[in-house]
Amino acid sequence: MNLSDITKDTNIGELSKEYPWLIDEVKKLSSRAANLNSGLIKIILARATIGDIAKKVDEKPELLIEKLKELIEAHQG
Repeated sequence: MNLSDITKDTNIGELSKEYPWLIDEVKKLSSRAANLNSGLIKIILARATIGDIAKKVDEKPELLIEKLKELIEAHQG
């Protein structure tokens, strides 16, 4: 998946298939997510879109997308 293809409708589960480490990194973005059991957070995130997550953490989807892209770019080196 190209970074330019990531939108508020992108499924986090689909992203995590391409970037398996991403869910662990997403947990670091929110104290609420960090406190959840890793199995539970993986189930929740696998079904959620970026827009869904943005609502839950009270953040603009565009800002969350930017953070995700930064994480992916940093991980790719």
